[in-house]
Amino acid sequence: LRQQIASMESEIRQARNDSAENERLKELLGLQEERPDLTEDIVLATITEHAVTNWAATLTISRGTNDGLEVGDCVIDETGALVGTISAVGTNWATVLTTIDTDFEMGAIVFRSGEAAIASGSFNLMADSLLQLNYISSEEALLNGDLVVTSGLGGYYPSNLVIGEVEEVITDDSGAMDYALLRPAVDFDELTEVFVITDFTIVD
Repeated sequence: LRQQIASMESEIRQARNDSAENERLKELLGLQEERPDLTEDIVLATITEHAVTNWAATLTISRGTNDGLEVGDCVIDETGALVGTISAVGTNWATVLTTIDTDFEMGAIVFRSGEAAIASGSFNLMADSLLQLNYISSEEALLNGDLVVTSGLGGYYPSNLVIGEVEEVITDDSGAMDYALLRPAVDFDELTEVFVITDFTIVD
């Protein structure tokens, strides 16, 4: 009887796992339909560790070179928002440098104005889960609430992945715009799974 109960419990757990997997696959399918430039080479990965220190904000995921992952691959959530990039990879694991990590830097575009800039992590902002937007040419190009996406310049990363939203514009002593604070589109504390883009189509 105990064996039968244990077997039934195992079947129930497996059924729940299968159901959850089906939901995740539906999310992946929806993402690919929304972004056809992202090819079928998207890998679903489970987050095995959140590592936040005074110097770094990274994730460890359950996929690696066995699954086609490489350093530099973009990592997104189920909505297509940018989580970060792969900074180190083993056979069955990888480290994700999140967008708020001090070593993160990527070309960005202000979606509303088309203004080019650089989004980067900052030691002073990491504890508040924020990042910076630098090298903005004009104050008119940026407003609080503006959406910021990846530029895709150079073809190293996909374009139009949502990085975050402008939370505040910081001015220098003369009153001129210095940089902006970005609130990431991703809540890193809530993440349990991510998608790794191992290949994509460059859109002109």
